[in-house]
Amino acid sequence: EFAAVDHDFGAIAQDTENTKVFSFTNTGTEPLIIANAKGSCGCTVPEYPKEPIPPGESGEIKVVYKPGKKKNAQSQNVTITANTLPEKSVLTISANVMEAGAGI
Repeated sequence: EFAAVDHDFGAIAQDTENTKVFSFTNTGTEPLIIANAKGSCGCTVPEYPKEPIPPGESGEIKVVYKPGKKKNAQSQNVTITANTLPEKSVLTISANVMEAGAGI
């Protein structure tokens, strides 16, 4: 169970690195095993625990978003595959990417 499944960075500049940590708790009765976490593009890179999370314990998935030269409203997903029902969970990040020098 995630504390939150989406995050809006608000206004950010091009060519920046933006990090959000999504916290979760294993509310099941078996160890949580995250098989994969994949961003919807190369600009969205997740880091996730590779070891099982025991029942009742918490963990974090760190998502780094680098918009590069993208601009305006952006939305990216991170798909988590784990031994859960349903098997896949989706985290969403969004931002309004401003051109460099736009006075953020």
